[in-house]
Amino acid sequence: MEILKVRPQTLYAYVSRGWIHSIPQKGQKDRLYLRADIDRVSKRSLARSGHGPAAASAMNWGEPILPTSITEITAQGPRYRGHLAADLVRSGASFESVAELLWTGQLQVQSPPWPVRKPPVELLSLAHTLASCQARGNLLEAFAMVVLMLGLRHASATEPMSQGRTLAAAREIMQAIAGCFGFEGGLCNYRPMGRGESLVNGLLRAMAIAPTTENSTALTAMLILMADHELPPGTLSARVVASAGGTLHSCIASALCATSGSDVGRMYERVETFLGHSQTRAVLVKRARRLHAQGRGVPGFDHPLYPQGDPRALQLLDIALHRQAVRPELHAVLSFIDEMRASTGLMPRQELAMVVLARAMGLPRQACAALFVLGRTAGWVAHVQEQRAAGTLLRPRAKFVGPARPVA
Repeated sequence: MEILKVRPQTLYAYVSRGWIHSIPQKGQKDRLYLRADIDRVSKRSLARSGHGPAAASAMNWGEPILPTSITEITAQGPRYRGHLAADLVRSGASFESVAELLWTGQLQVQSPPWPVRKPPVELLSLAHTLASCQARGNLLEAFAMVVLMLGLRHASATEPMSQGRTLAAAREIMQAIAGCFGFEGGLCNYRPMGRGESLVNGLLRAMAIAPTTENSTALTAMLILMADHELPPGTLSARVVASAGGTLHSCIASALCATSGSDVGRMYERVETFLGHSQTRAVLVKRARRLHAQGRGVPGFDHPLYPQGDPRALQLLDIALHRQAVRPELHAVLSFIDEMRASTGLMPRQELAMVVLARAMGLPRQACAALFVLGRTAGWVAHVQEQRAAGTLLRPRAKFVGPARPVA
């Protein structure tokens, strides 16, 4: 109340509206309030003082700043061109069909396989170099290098691309990224897509994972649910480069680099580290409560856009729970998630669910971040198209706060 300069009734109203998370403390009357939510509400209040503060607030989980007809964030999860992502998963739609929906607005539940080009010699040479450099530790950066290399083989940066050429290039990019999943497999090398092969089947083969219906369904769900989510750093980066006239390859490479940081792509590693291996529910709860008591976030919990819980996480966790064989250590993790939800009000977000499902499938450690960006590439392509059509340059102003000019 001191930070926000409000009365108790106003604070309670913010909580009831979902603006601020209120977290009960076991055995105590007092409650904790998420500091990030408090900061966000504070900035929202400051935004009323003028256009400058409003714009600054909007850049940090604030008010919408760009019009889009691609994805709407709803309480039920992202909705792609009017189709709820969760429903697309339940309907059995292929990932390729969802990508085409994002790009064209048309949904074909079972779209035909994408044509597969023979990998160029330059790509195979670069892949060999990346494999020898142990690229698995920096997989997203390796993806960016592969995308840029493909771009060098196409038209010049000043030549505009028609929609047909853009989508053909997008398919080639995504298939090349899928081949890079071989860096995570046992042989640690590039595994190009086969003729008539779907992206999901290519991924399972590249990572040496059994091509069962169960694994295929789980992998498809992960890719579809990650396909787009309005304006996180990677998407915003892609749109900025597109607004400046960049090629599709430059836009996707910039998005990959923006996503490779510790707060986005490497969040999966933080979740992996937190969970450790073969931990009991009690150990995980104790570890989480210690972080919570220190005022630090628990990796994999609470998404600012979903005060009532991330629907993508719940759907992925349900898929993990209903697999034919669930490893004992995953039962402990699932029980831990239920305990945190009941005792603290913390709700799992997609990063935690992705890690849990990946462990259930026996995927390599880096697979979650790689799957996230492969799925998200479909959305990035759609945003590049939309930004090009808008024809505007994304160039925000900076508010100078440095020292005043010295007096002569």
